Amino acid sequence: MPMRALRTCILLTALLLASSCGNSDPAAVGGSQKLTVVVLVVDSLMPAEIGSSTPNLAGLKANGTSYDESRAVYAAETIPNHVAMMTGLYPQRNGIPTNDFIEDPGAATPVKVRLSAPEHLTANTLFTWIQQRCGGNVRTGATLSKKYLHDIFAGDALNPVRQNDNPKVFNVAPDTFWDPTTDSAYIGSPDEHTPDAPTMTDARARIADADFFFINLGDVDRSAHASGPSGRSAALPDTDTQVGNLITDLQTSGRWASTVMFVVSDHGMDFSSPGPGTTVSTQAMLTALGACYKPMQAAASGQGTDGIYVRDRSAPLAERQAALRAARSCLLGNGCDCGAARPTNANLIAGAWFREDDALDPSGNMPAAIVSRHRNLGDLTVFAAATGKFAEPTMSAAEGVLPGNHGQPITLHNTFIITGGSPWVKKAQEIAASIASPTPLDRLPEQSENVDIAPTVAWLLGLRILPGDFPDAPAHQGFDGRILKEAFTQFDGNAVAPSPTTCGSFD
Repeated sequence: MPMRALRTCILLTALLLASSCGNSDPAAVGGSQKLTVVVLVVDSLMPAEIGSSTPNLAGLKANGTSYDESRAVYAAETIPNHVAMMTGLYPQRNGIPTNDFIEDPGAATPVKVRLSAPEHLTANTLFTWIQQRCGGNVRTGATLSKKYLHDIFAGDALNPVRQNDNPKVFNVAPDTFWDPTTDSAYIGSPDEHTPDAPTMTDARARIADADFFFINLGDVDRSAHASGPSGRSAALPDTDTQVGNLITDLQTSGRWASTVMFVVSDHGMDFSSPGPGTTVSTQAMLTALGACYKPMQAAASGQGTDGIYVRDRSAPLAERQAALRAARSCLLGNGCDCGAARPTNANLIAGAWFREDDALDPSGNMPAAIVSRHRNLGDLTVFAAATGKFAEPTMSAAEGVLPGNHGQPITLHNTFIITGGSPWVKKAQEIAASIASPTPLDRLPEQSENVDIAPTVAWLLGLRILPGDFPDAPAHQGFDGRILKEAFTQFDGNAVAPSPTTCGSFD
C-alpha cells in the first residue's frame, strides 16, 4: 500500500476511535504547514539559575512568556511532575503522587519500590490522546534521561500480565522512544540516568521524525545530588549548550518558525548537605507506637518527604486514623504515646498531612491546594523544613547520603517558560504574581502549573478533547490544568479562541 494511502487508513481509524470515545466533532486533517511542539524539562532548574551562565535559556526566556510564579505538583518529585505534564491532571486522578511508595504495606516485609510501573498511571497521556485523535498525522517522540521516566511512559502494551489500575486506560508509548539504559554513557544505580550530551544527541536525531517531542535533561538535578551547589553550577553551562544545539537544529531545518517550546522544570531544589543533624528517621518511633496502635511503615521518597502507611489495609478507618494521629502528634512534638520517643532531629520536620481528613485532628488535614489524595501516597505524608531530609530503613545506603533534596512544599516553585519561533507566542512577556510574597501553597489565577502543559498542547494541536472523553468521567471533568491563554496571540480579544491547528496542521 502506498504511504499516502496507508496514512489515510490510519487517520480514518483514529477518527472513528475518537468519535467512539465521545469526540463528536472530529475534524479532517488539513493545512499546508505542520506545527512542532517541544516540551523540554531541565530537571530541577530554578528560575534564578537562568542568567549569564545560561545564554541559550536566557534567550528563550527573553523571546517568550515566563511565569514568576509556577508550581510543581506535590510531591515535588520527578515522576509525579512529568506525569502531571503529560496528563494535565493532579496526582489524585492520575495515580502517581510520589516517586516511591510501598505497594503492599501488609506484606510480611514491606518494601519501598519506585512508582514507575505504567499500570499505575491511570490517566491518558498526551501520547495516547494524540494517537486516538490524530493517528499517524501527529508523530510523537520522547528522549528522557532517567530510567524511571522511560519506564512510566513505556505504555501498557509492554506489560500484558498486569492490566492498568484503571481498566478504561490503555496508554501507548511515543512513536519514537529512547531507552537511556541502552546508551554507553548510562550511569547505573543509584544515579540511573544518561548525561545530557548523549541524551540531547539522541533527541536531536529523533525529533526529525516527530511533531510533538518530550525531553528530560537530568544533569542539573543529578549533579546537585552528587556534589551539591558546586557540581550543579558546573553542569548548568553544558546543559545550556545542549539546549542551544537543539535550537540550532530546528533553525537549520526551517522548523523553528513553526515551533512552540515549553521550557520547564519538574520541581525546585533544597540544597542541603548529608551528615549528623540533617536527617530524620521515623521508623523507630512507628515501631514503638505499634505496641498500642495498628503497625505502621515509613518510606522516604525524594528525601524531602516521608510516607507513613498503616500496614493493615483492612483495619477500620477509625483504627487507622488513631494510629496516624498518634504518629503525627509524636512527630510534631505534641506528645508521644506508648513510650515512643520523638525522632532525632525532628525539629527538621515542617509538617505532616493526613491523606484522608480526620475530624479529630483537623489541623493535619491536607490543604485544598494539594490535590494528591491518592492511595499510592502515604496515609500520613510528612515533609521536611529547609535543609532537612528523611532516611528510613527502606532506603538504600546510597540514597541516605545524597546532598540536595526535594519533594517538600518549599521545592514546589519551578521554572516555566513558553517560547519558540512561532509568531503565535508572545515575546518578552513576564507574568508577575498578583500578590506580594506568595507562598508555595498559594494558587494564583495567573500562575502556571505543570498540569497546564497538557491542555495547552491539546489546544495547540487541535485534539478537541471533551470533558466526557476522560476515562474517569463523569466523576471528574476535563483537564485539571488550564490553557495558558496569556502566552498566545490568538487570545488577544478572543477569550475562547479555537485551536489554531487541526492535528497540528495549519494554513
